[in-house]
Amino acid sequence: MFIAQCFCPEKRPLKSEYLPDYRYPSGRFKSSCPFANIREAIPRVIERGPLGCGWFQKMNISWTHGIFIPDPHDMLTLYVQCKLIDEPATPWKIEAEVSISLYNHNDPETSLNYDLGIRTFQNNFRSARYDNVISINDLLDENSGFVKNNEIRVESDIRILTVEGFYQPRVIDYRVPPPEKQNHILAFEYEDAKLYVHKAILNFHLQYPDYIYSTNSFPIKRMSSGCLEQYLDALHGFPIYIHARQTVKDILSVAKTFGTHAISQRAAPAMIYDSMGQDIPKNHVELAVEYNLRRVIHAWLSKMDSVRKEEVEGLDIESMSGEIMKAIVRKVINSGWGNKLKVELF
Repeated sequence: MFIAQCFCPEKRPLKSEYLPDYRYPSGRFKSSCPFANIREAIPRVIERGPLGCGWFQKMNISWTHGIFIPDPHDMLTLYVQCKLIDEPATPWKIEAEVSISLYNHNDPETSLNYDLGIRTFQNNFRSARYDNVISINDLLDENSGFVKNNEIRVESDIRILTVEGFYQPRVIDYRVPPPEKQNHILAFEYEDAKLYVHKAILNFHLQYPDYIYSTNSFPIKRMSSGCLEQYLDALHGFPIYIHARQTVKDILSVAKTFGTHAISQRAAPAMIYDSMGQDIPKNHVELAVEYNLRRVIHAWLSKMDSVRKEEVEGLDIESMSGEIMKAIVRKVINSGWGNKLKVELF
């Protein structure tokens, strides 16, 4: 009887009952990014062009934001930019509500906030910008409040409205609060946002879940950057895309913090697949050593007839697990040292 009540089609909620309250099913990308050593960075931005933060990804869409100083190099420009992970060869289009801001450390209420309205992004036009935000002299003025410890902070909020020409699965918006205070929901409380997740999801993956049942909040004393949201996507079973080293490192770092070993191990096949049958990149090998991803190490070793000594010497031996060290030693014993790569004959 219980099973019939839960799974009978007549008892299931209709889509129309809950989707109207889910405002951005294709993704909301809200992040805050620090730009360190800004006094030294500004001459490089003038010389080399835009300086952006890491990519914030939800399924097939990624966003970044940053700073630019166009000619005559006296005013700051803020920008946002998008890209697709699996980009089609045909034209595509995204419509999104965009806002961007320059954070004031002394008085957040006086931060420079700009609503860019609804913007269209396409395969041949991927960015939007707001010019003449503030003069460089005023930006660097110690009394302005925009620079603290030689660092500025830029924030963006991108809310996807429509997509055309490519597939974007429905994503989870962790910022939508539950209808009322519920003990089975845990809130990750950043300084500028709250992210909500069901405790049962965490309980399934955590090694020591007792803490989450003793509280309804988990304070995080910094601004949200998108790192935790990408981890929560992986926690809910969404694919882990390895399009940027920092993305997978963020996911692995949070997984290590919470002791969700299964999430770390899910990153391993993604890193191997990302190599597309070629050599495993060095940065993936370094992450595999740091987070004990043995499958990545075995895949890396399998591409070589013999182990290249210079590559092993560059790894962090102190953080290397016994299993990974054993695999490398076994390869050296069986194949010796050398520089020759395995060549496949056709």
